[in-house]
This record gives sequence, C-alpha cells and structure tokens, in this order.
Amino acid sequence: MRRAPTTSKASSNGNGGVDGRRAFGEVVRDLLIERGYTTGIGNPDWPRFADELDGVNYETLRKAVTRERAPSTRVMESVAARLDVDPGIFWEYELDRARRSFDLRHVADDEAFANLQRWRAL
Repeated sequence: MRRAPTTSKASSNGNGGVDGRRAFGEVVRDLLIERGYTTGIGNPDWPRFADELDGVNYETLRKAVTRERAPSTRVMESVAARLDVDPGIFWEYELDRARRSFDLRHVADDEAFANLQRWRAL
C-alpha cells in the first residue's frame, strides 16, 4: 500500500484544513482524479466510486466528503482499501485510533491507563 502525502497549505475555505492537514474529502478527491475516477469534464466520479466500495453507499460517502458528517472508520477503511492506500493517510483515521486507545469500550483498563501515562509524558 502506498501512503500519499497529507499536508498542504492550511485550508481557508472551511473544508477542514487544520495547520496544513488536508480533510478526508480533499485527499479522496485528489486520489480519485489521480487514478482516473473522473467524469468527462475531469471532476471526481463520486457515484461510480461509491458503487465500488464495500458496504458504503453514495450518500454516506457524500456526507463524509462534504463534512456533513465525520467520516467513520468503516468509510475510511473502505475507501483506503479500494484505492490501495493505508487508511492512516487520513488524519481523521489516526485521530479515531488515538481516541479508541483511551476508550474503555475498545481497550482494557490497563491499556487505557498506560496510553494515558504515555500521553501525559509528551
């Protein structure tokens, strides 16, 4: 799997750029264009791409791309798998992994506590 760059100039258009990080939708858009998932005028062909995703429909993808909803882990993993990239390409995926490392619904008490201690040491 390939890991594409995720940094660029900070977004000023409200699409979620934070200190040079590019939002999920921006990264996916660029990867679709790079791979030829485009319409006749060169825009990403979102419906065609959504049809090729495992367990993700077009409306779910659209809401994640436009930031109407935060992209779920399932959406990011499905998109990454279809595009043959590591899901860590999306900073939102890495953030979700960090959150889960403290969440007692996902990790044992000892692991969550150890993660908290490591985080405090930073």
